[in-house]
Amino acid sequence: MLDQLGFDLGTSEIVMVGFALLILLILVPFTIIDSVRSPHLTIIQKFAWIVFIIIAPYLGAVVYLWWGRRQKIV
Repeated sequence: MLDQLGFDLGTSEIVMVGFALLILLILVPFTIIDSVRSPHLTIIQKFAWIVFIIIAPYLGAVVYLWWGRRQKIV
């Protein structure tokens, strides 16, 4: 079916795309839910994180996990 659309993907490419989609489908919802439930973030910070995660899913989710979860209200 993919050959008819002009895609000539081998097994390794299909596995990599599947892995990337699986990570996307798990990581993005987790980070959005975690940011909404975080008691340390203000409403504006939560909104900003959600927008960032939606606009740049992989980068936004990784940056949120690395830096956003440690943010505290000052």
